[in-house]
Amino acid sequence: MAELKLAYEVRSYSTGTVGRAICNVRNHAFVADGSGGEMVGAGELFLSGIAACAVNMVEGIARTEKIALDWMDVSVASYRDADADHGDLSLYDGIRVNFEMWGVDDDEAHRLVDTWKRR
Repeated sequence: MAELKLAYEVRSYSTGTVGRAICNVRNHAFVADGSGGEMVGAGELFLSGIAACAVNMVEGIARTEKIALDWMDVSVASYRDADADHGDLSLYDGIRVNFEMWGVDDDEAHRLVDTWKRR
């Protein structure tokens, strides 16, 4: 079995308001609400993490491969089947990741995204 090395550790705890949690990442704290709350929702934070990871990884790939990527914008959207009954589970039936890039041609952009997908 491979030896596992800790990559990240985060925690969340109750606030006394059902559907609201305080999250801690290193020395940063923020509020996460359930669906429809006043603050950013846990699902939105999850998708934000995917988008941020995509930006950081693709920029790193471009730098390593000496591709002149000027700017990028990644959006992530989640979808649920309106007719599906998943019970108490919170499941996404589809997730779309959209990349927009400036400073690269279409072939370079496709190569960057394909490399990101394989990682």
